[in-house]
Amino acid sequence: MLALPRLLLVMLAALLAQPLQAHLTPNSEMQFDFGRREVLGDLIIPAGEYAYATGNPTGNDPASLKRAEAFLRRNINVTAKRGAAWKLTVERLEFAQIAGPPDLHAVLRLTPPAGASARQFDISWRAVIDRVPNHFVLFVARSDFSRGTLDGGREILGALQGSQGSLSVDRGKASLTDGFRAAVGLGMRHIAEGYDHLLFLIVLLLPAPLLAAGRRWGENRPIGSTLWHLIGIVSAFTIGHSLTLIGAAVFDWRLPVQPVEILIACSILISAIHALRPLFPGHEARVAGWFGLVHGLAFATTVSHFGLGMEEKALAILGFNIGIELVQLAVVLSIMPALLLLVHTSYYKMIRRVTGGLAAIAAIAWLIERVFGAGNAFTAAMESAFRYAPWVVGTLTLFGVVIHTKRHLQSSRIIKSAALDR
Repeated sequence: MLALPRLLLVMLAALLAQPLQAHLTPNSEMQFDFGRREVLGDLIIPAGEYAYATGNPTGNDPASLKRAEAFLRRNINVTAKRGAAWKLTVERLEFAQIAGPPDLHAVLRLTPPAGASARQFDISWRAVIDRVPNHFVLFVARSDFSRGTLDGGREILGALQGSQGSLSVDRGKASLTDGFRAAVGLGMRHIAEGYDHLLFLIVLLLPAPLLAAGRRWGENRPIGSTLWHLIGIVSAFTIGHSLTLIGAAVFDWRLPVQPVEILIACSILISAIHALRPLFPGHEARVAGWFGLVHGLAFATTVSHFGLGMEEKALAILGFNIGIELVQLAVVLSIMPALLLLVHTSYYKMIRRVTGGLAAIAAIAWLIERVFGAGNAFTAAMESAFRYAPWVVGTLTLFGVVIHTKRHLQSSRIIKSAALDR
């Protein structure tokens, strides 16, 4: 059981704690990414507190960074439960302004000795807290594949201050099943909440039941051809974003967030225009594949902490992709009846034009928002309205069923009447 002073310290740390990207309090924080065979630590120490405690300079010149690394190695020790020392590798070291005042920022790879578990260790810490009485260091579990924590959660492990210089960490047994299940759920949530990804797919499917006649949409495709066309579009989009997901997780492919988000808005705009007037008739699957590569880059930030080992990364990417595909399949299966039923009516042209027009406006609004970094009322209203999309699709499907049934009954009466006249 924690002693009362330490319990109070942990409670205070929890109240003051902010994510690493928004670190504003003048205290240290170590965020852990737990793997099956090693642990990655993302550490920040306020540069002012570090300078006060050590008298060292806080520049990014080689001499200052060498002193900072030596300081960390002297004051941070990780050991297995039986006392054997872990290997500490400094993978990144810099003085940087993460948010608020400048910090000493380090990425540490912690590797247990042979035969020791990467799930249990003791950490001995003297950095700054032994010189600055009111300074504390907060320890946080950011990701742990084996416990199903993949989305940057913040599980507080403990805090140290003053003479309280050691902390025991025990993450329990590793379970790949929990991680895989969590990856599937994360993929489902990510695509379900990613209105831009779903809108791109929807507007690309709108003209799928139609054949182009010059610069206009003309006759209907046969049902069999429509189904294969839909499968081709969805499969190409899946292959595209899967390739960039794998590249991001395994080869660390990255692009800045803003250009990727701008390209996604452009993909929606182009697809919306195509739904109104054919731009690339017959090549929808190819376009879906190319734009799938772009949409996959948007998922890259999500998969960046998917485990530390290749086995974990592979399972996590597979689970994440399965989650995405389950939602995409649900969207396609829910839209398909409405497409197939209404395409034979005069209402489909209006539905296609209204949906394509609204999607184009939404894409332009997203484009403005992402280029200038300022939100607008239209995107907020549109994202709120998107929650009612299942009801709209359900209503259109029911409307299509009613019209189809009515036509079938009328045809039956005509045939029956003609038979009686004979």
